[in-house]
Amino acid sequence: PTTQRVEIAHFLLQQAQHLSADAILQHLNREYEKVSQATVYNTLRLFVEKGVIRELVISPDRVYYDSNTSFHHHFIDVDTGKIYDIDAELVETPKIDASLDAEVHEISVLMKGRLNQAGS
Repeated sequence: PTTQRVEIAHFLLQQAQHLSADAILQHLNREYEKVSQATVYNTLRLFVEKGVIRELVISPDRVYYDSNTSFHHHFIDVDTGKIYDIDAELVETPKIDASLDAEVHEISVLMKGRLNQAGS
């Protein structure tokens, strides 16, 4: 692996987190040697393909990379944009209509809402 890939992996996998490609690029260019945008995007694509990280598509213009590859779902606080992991066992798995005759490869539930503030 290249030095840049190692640095990207180190930053992503140091803790469970949800990061955009731009946030990763900014961090690397601030803390380490200069890394190109193409290198970051290509490395993230490779890591997703290899199952090292998960891609979390919030909307066409909001993609995050999740270092937690265990089966889980997500809650997004609409006020802050912060993404929280939700244990898969806490969410009832949706079923697909049998008449669709399809094979499901992945289920990902994305919930959006507001966190309840203490005292309100």
